Amino acid sequence: MDSSVNVQSTYDFKQYSSVPSYGLKLSFNHVYQEKRRQNIRPSFRQSISLLPLFYRYLGYYWKTSREGRQCLMDYYDLQDSKCIYGTPIGGIGAGAIGRGFAGEFCRFSLKPGIYEYNTVVADQFFVTIKDENDQTIFQSLLSTYSRPRNPLNAWENNLDPGKCFYTALYPRAWSEIDLSEYGIKLIGRQISPVIPHDYKDSSLPCAVFVWTIENTCDRERKVSITFTFKNGTGTKKQDAEGNPKTFPFGEGIAKGVSIKQTINGMECTYNVACKAVPEVTVSRCHKFDPNGSGEKLWNDLKENGKLTDKAIDEHLKGKDVGVAVSGQILVKPGSSVDIDFCLVWDMPIVHFWKKMKEYSRYYTKYFGNSGEVGPKIADYAFVNYNKWEQMIEGWQKPILQDADLPDWYKSAIFNELYFISDGGTCWFTVDEDDLAYDDPRLAYGRYAYLEGHEYRMINTYDVHFYASHALANLWPNLQVSLQYDFRDSIFSEVFEPRKYLYNGEVGARKAKNSVPHDLGDPWEEPYFLPNSYPIHDVTEWKDLNTKFVLQVYRDFYVLNQLAQAQADNASKFSSIEFIDKDSLFEMYTQDNRHQQNDDKAKKKKSASLYINETNGKVYLMDGMAYLKAMYPACKAVMAKSLEWDHDDDGLIENSKSPDQTYDAWVMDGPSSYCGGLWLASLHCMAVMANKMDQPEECIKYTDILEKGKASFEEKLWNGKFYRFDTAPHNKDTIMSDQLCGHWYLKCSGFDYELFPKENVRSALKEIFEHNVKKFKDGTLGAVNGFVQNPQNEKDGHPDWTSIQSEEAWTGVTYGLASLMIHEGMFEEAFATAGGLYQNLSERIGLNFETPEALYSEKHYRAIGYMRPLSIWAMQMAWEHRKNIRD
Repeated sequence: MDSSVNVQSTYDFKQYSSVPSYGLKLSFNHVYQEKRRQNIRPSFRQSISLLPLFYRYLGYYWKTSREGRQCLMDYYDLQDSKCIYGTPIGGIGAGAIGRGFAGEFCRFSLKPGIYEYNTVVADQFFVTIKDENDQTIFQSLLSTYSRPRNPLNAWENNLDPGKCFYTALYPRAWSEIDLSEYGIKLIGRQISPVIPHDYKDSSLPCAVFVWTIENTCDRERKVSITFTFKNGTGTKKQDAEGNPKTFPFGEGIAKGVSIKQTINGMECTYNVACKAVPEVTVSRCHKFDPNGSGEKLWNDLKENGKLTDKAIDEHLKGKDVGVAVSGQILVKPGSSVDIDFCLVWDMPIVHFWKKMKEYSRYYTKYFGNSGEVGPKIADYAFVNYNKWEQMIEGWQKPILQDADLPDWYKSAIFNELYFISDGGTCWFTVDEDDLAYDDPRLAYGRYAYLEGHEYRMINTYDVHFYASHALANLWPNLQVSLQYDFRDSIFSEVFEPRKYLYNGEVGARKAKNSVPHDLGDPWEEPYFLPNSYPIHDVTEWKDLNTKFVLQVYRDFYVLNQLAQAQADNASKFSSIEFIDKDSLFEMYTQDNRHQQNDDKAKKKKSASLYINETNGKVYLMDGMAYLKAMYPACKAVMAKSLEWDHDDDGLIENSKSPDQTYDAWVMDGPSSYCGGLWLASLHCMAVMANKMDQPEECIKYTDILEKGKASFEEKLWNGKFYRFDTAPHNKDTIMSDQLCGHWYLKCSGFDYELFPKENVRSALKEIFEHNVKKFKDGTLGAVNGFVQNPQNEKDGHPDWTSIQSEEAWTGVTYGLASLMIHEGMFEEAFATAGGLYQNLSERIGLNFETPEALYSEKHYRAIGYMRPLSIWAMQMAWEHRKNIRD
């Protein structure tokens, strides 16, 4: 039986129109209590060491601006939060459009890796209500945000925002609008196809909007919902680019209007559609002036309850253009009906700033790259969104119904996932002659996302190390694909000389046998020009190489866990219980008879080993095949890292500079952060060598590890916690991330092979007592550094030696909470992460633009950041402990 038919037959419409109990919940007129801004102003003491960097940055800024590019970290034009955001729309990797909780369409990222923070007034939903005598008794926009007087001043907002409520539970959202004085209640829900372990529908550039209309009175009501949209992204310079053209379409059950245009020289077609079913009267306006008063369209709807020729601006040419689609339905007393809309943005072929290569979005693998497939996608969405909701519900339900998890967490775990698609995310098809026949990128494409909305670097690796838990556990094949890109980049070289801003030294952009910091800047050319980061020479960073090794082994562990779950026909991960394990998951197995061949036909045949598009089955990469592919690169970067053990004690040393992910915080000599990562990577290398049947290499890594373990305990353990580093002035500094290496080993299935259990528990206790409880009374996560007073436990303060040491990093806080869960410290874990998330979502209003860092007062840094995806490490830890208890 066709699975889609089966899903449809069991679909509970009431269940999915009902607003869930959990999620971000706000009224449309909500005002956040705490006002914060970005304002990165180092203290006088901190500024002294940064002055040379500041002056070099001025030169870098001037040079980049002259080239017509935007700085990848623009500290002169910081983006302050607008505190308006709700669940964004769109699948993964084809651009996203932000939505506000009061009805805004805002924050566009259709250009690969580039953000535009614009609220477009013409992008709206309307409601028109007629009584039993066909007289209009109410009409309003279904948004309540403050708009400028012009344009579209004829469009009215007649809602009471205090009677309108919003719920966000990514990738869905619900808007409740009480119009009971007119006999109607509305629930509007938006659905984006972001579905774990799905690699087709999750790539679609679309969202479905379902308006459920309930008649609460004893008389008939005729209700119309209208959806309007304009070309462009709200930027005056670009919106009229290419003289946009509009045309109506009908495709299956999708009836709507398209806007064909170019955005930054790339063809893009917006497609606005209504689901055409017998009980709904669909009408369209293929052209109105979004810069005018909007009076024609408004009055047409008010008079007729649908769109007629009166709404059309026939003589509108060569400028911005808006379109509208409306659905009208008769609602009997006591009944409830739906009107469905869909928005599709078909932007199939894109390029970066230097235009060295064109890329096809991943969804074109299934729908083609003609630029005319928007109507087909809209029809497909209308047919399949019921299935999407059922799969999303099945994924989320075990977590939402877990009585042992706090309510705030049930919002956080899903809403923080927004960045997987709204992180400037790109997902491209790959068809390259130089890839091996069994390269998974041929099947699953190339995935990339930004370090942050403002920190515009693709796949920043030291940060992805934290965030990757979400990808590895929910879309493991995308994590594998990303790792293959880094594996290749390790062996690459880019000789372009660069003066680094921190110390003014000149070095090559990318050195061989080292992990790059990132894979490039969208305002240059990612993949061809890695290491866009200009501040430090990342070849000398002490954490990048070890983080590659640790991710490789973590991925191997997760792939085996998922494969075992399939073999047992019982998932060990509740987050994927919805999957039909008899048909969806199969183990990828490599056919040893295949020999590497560059023949294109052979490649297409081999790609079917990873995904079979005819039966919808998704295949996991085989863990051992993955390990074999990564192992040579792991050996190369470990050999490079070993050069940093200057005294042959088995530990690498930091270089008295910020030579790791804390790139403004100096580490000197052996450090708990880099040293712990180094030991953990040595352990993983020894295990991998054993699995690769390389006994001599296993012995080599084990010998170094044993020596390093002894040195680590001797030099850094002080009886309560691991010291930040061996510099005398840091002897009392407690770093919240000091157990990062141990955390990754726990995420990879290991126990206490390296770090003694009693030391781990003692260090976590100290971190909780000082970095958490003594930082804003435990309500803002874990401050990165805390200086204790050994003589008086009540004294102490955040480490003010650098900007970053006094910050609390959201992603590090979630990672720390994950480790606490692994260690059975459940109360401490949820208190640590809960204080942070609740302040972000309830007081400060940084929802769906989670920052990298928070200060104790007034400020935050780097909104819309990758690292908070580490919250999914908390869920993996929770499920691991739950399996142990069960």
